[in-house]
Amino acid sequence: MVDVLVEGGTILTMDRSGRIIEDGAVAIEGKRVAAVGKADELKKKYKADRVIDATGRIVTPGFICTHCHTHGQASVGMPVKIPPNFYEVLRDWWWPMLEDQLTREDVHAISRFSCMEMVKSGITCVVDDMEAPNALPGVLESEAKAFLETRMRGVLGFEATERISEENGELGIQENLSFVKKWNKISDTRVRGMHCVHTVFTCSPEMLRRVRGLADEHGGGIQLHLEESVYEVDYCKKRYGKLPVEHLRDLGFLGPDVLAAQCVQTTEEEIRILAEKGVKVSHNLQTNLEIGAGVALVPKMLEAGMTVTIGNDGLFLDMFENMRSVFLVHKGHLRDPSVLPPEKVLEMATIDGARGIGLEKEIGSLEVGKKADLLVLRLVNPTPVNPGNLHSQIVYLARPDNVETTIIDGEEVMENRRILTVDEAEVKEKCLEACIGLWKRNKIV
Repeated sequence: MVDVLVEGGTILTMDRSGRIIEDGAVAIEGKRVAAVGKADELKKKYKADRVIDATGRIVTPGFICTHCHTHGQASVGMPVKIPPNFYEVLRDWWWPMLEDQLTREDVHAISRFSCMEMVKSGITCVVDDMEAPNALPGVLESEAKAFLETRMRGVLGFEATERISEENGELGIQENLSFVKKWNKISDTRVRGMHCVHTVFTCSPEMLRRVRGLADEHGGGIQLHLEESVYEVDYCKKRYGKLPVEHLRDLGFLGPDVLAAQCVQTTEEEIRILAEKGVKVSHNLQTNLEIGAGVALVPKMLEAGMTVTIGNDGLFLDMFENMRSVFLVHKGHLRDPSVLPPEKVLEMATIDGARGIGLEKEIGSLEVGKKADLLVLRLVNPTPVNPGNLHSQIVYLARPDNVETTIIDGEEVMENRRILTVDEAEVKEKCLEACIGLWKRNKIV
C-alpha cells in the first residue's frame, strides 16, 4: 500500500539521466517518493489510498524559488515616484515605506498571500529573506506560521543589517541564530532556517565575520544580496579599495554554503572567485530589469561551473514568467539564441535550486527516497507535446493556470486549482487589510 499514486502522465524526472517516462507514474508513501516508473508496472505493484489520474498531463518536480521577500507584495503598485538611483530607491522608498513599517501581524498576513500565490504558480519551496527591523524579535516565527498554514516548504532568514544601528544588526543576527537552532534540529520539518545579512554596504566587516562564524558553528548556510547595484561596487571600492567579492573573500566569508542573490555587477574575475569558493547564485532577472540594474553574466557563471538558480524577489511571483524571462533576455542581451536552452532553465528552477540551498538529496527531482514535491501540469499548446520538446513547451508557453495539482511533502496543497490548506478569500482579505494599513501609515491612501 502507498498513500498516493499519480498515474498516466508523462513524468519529467529532472534526475541526472534526464529521464522522461511516458505513461508513467509516481508512487508516494508518506512524505516521500516510493517509486517512479511506467504506470502499468506501478499499478501492478502498488495499491493506493488515493489515485490521481494524470492522463494527458505532465508531472514535474515542484519549482524552487531561491530568493524572495514574501512581504514584497505590499509594495506592488505603491503610488510613489521611483528615483533613478538604486540607493535612493532603498533610502527613500523601500526602507522607510515598506521594511520599517512592517509589523509581525503584517508579515503573517502578507506572507500567507504570497505563499498561496506561489503554490498556484507551481512553487513548492521558497528561500525567503525577511526585512522588518522594527518587528524584531519574533518576526521569523510569524512568517513561519504563514508557511506552515499554507503548507509551503520554506528556508527562512532575517536580513540582518546595521543600517539602523549596530544594536539592530545584533538583533537580526540573534533572530536568525534562534531560528536556525530551533527549526534545523527538527527532523522532517517543512520550515528551516538560514543565516542572512543584507550587503557589504550595510554590514561592517566585523558583523560579516561574526555571521560567518555562527554559520560555521551552527550550520544553516548564509544568504545575502551581492552586487545588485553600481552603488555597492563604488562604495566597496572607495571604502575598502577592492570589489565586493574580493572584500568578502578576504574576510573569509565566502563558501559553498553561501547563496548570493543578484550578482548583476559581478565581473568575470569575481565570477572566477565565486566559482572557486563554491558560492551559489540566485538570479532575479525581472527585478534586476525593473530597477534598471542590468543583466547578470549568467552564461559566464554557468561556463565557470557555478550553480545558478532562479528567484522572484517577492514581486513577480509567477515562476513561469520568471523562467521565460531568463530564457529570453540573455539571448537578446548576448545576441546569441543558443544560450540558456529550455532544459537548463528548467534545471535552474528545480534541481539546481535544490543545490543552491544544499537540499539536492531531498528535493528538486522525482527520485525514490526524495521528498514528494511535485506538480501535475495540463498543457494546452497549439503543437504536439512529446518527450523531444517537453522542456520547450513548458518554458515557452506554460503559465500558472496550467498547474492543476501541487503536492508538497506528499500532501496535496492544491487540487484542480483549488487551494486546500487555507481559505483563499480570507487570505486575500487579510492581506489587503494589512497592505491598506501599511499604506495609510505612509499617508499614500
